[in-house]
Amino acid sequence: MEPKLNFFTKIYYSITSFDKYRYFLRQSVGRTVAYLLLLALALGTATLVPAAILYNNVIDEVTAGFDSTVPDFKLENGKLSVSGPMPIIIDGEGMPVVIDTTPGAEERILGKYDAVLLITADKIIQKNYVNKSSTDLKNLYGIVLTKDSVKQALPLMKPLGIFIFLFGGIFYIASKFVSALIISLAGMIINSSMKLSLSYRSIFKISVYSLTLPALLCTVLDLLPVLIPFKWALFYIIAAVYVYGAMSSIRKEIDKTDGGNMYGNAG
Repeated sequence: MEPKLNFFTKIYYSITSFDKYRYFLRQSVGRTVAYLLLLALALGTATLVPAAILYNNVIDEVTAGFDSTVPDFKLENGKLSVSGPMPIIIDGEGMPVVIDTTPGAEERILGKYDAVLLITADKIIQKNYVNKSSTDLKNLYGIVLTKDSVKQALPLMKPLGIFIFLFGGIFYIASKFVSALIISLAGMIINSSMKLSLSYRSIFKISVYSLTLPALLCTVLDLLPVLIPFKWALFYIIAAVYVYGAMSSIRKEIDKTDGGNMYGNAG
């Protein structure tokens, strides 16, 4: 008989007890997919809504003070030129933005900040405490941007942001289903090594619920102002530990009852 478990009970069981995973095997595949969809929607909303609010606030601030705060500039053939004395520092509520197109700006500026977005003549560099990433402006070769052209485009940024965040939400949900499939491959290996003979449907169910804690943890980390290196590896390691723990618990139940295939055909 399929147990009736609400969404929050499933979250609690999937995090706190390997023994409770036997209940998930009695859930239908449809309910398992619905759980993963709801989990992804909830966590995706928690991640993307604050980002969308920040995006809108930044666009409003940039639009309001564009003429007075943004100097004349031109980006052409992957090179940025800006008029006025350097560096130009925009220090708002979030990460400070520093524009410096003079030679040696990267070495000179990055050492002064723990977290900063630096725009040089040929790069955009983001430094966030322990991590640094850069984008070469040569990737924009063939694009010409000026202060006037950006000013004309600003009113379009909010509608564009809606599509960006909608696409981001769809991608986030799809990524969780891909993760469940990847973890289920590890589950098949563990299933074989333990000689459990679980069906793939059962392995998939275990894999879906094993994602709960790492997904919650990674969402919290995404909301912190610190970039965690190899976060993806942490995600999969925790999920694999839960799959192993759940299957070990099932193995013990099978050994107790001597019913070697009691879960093998769980639908």
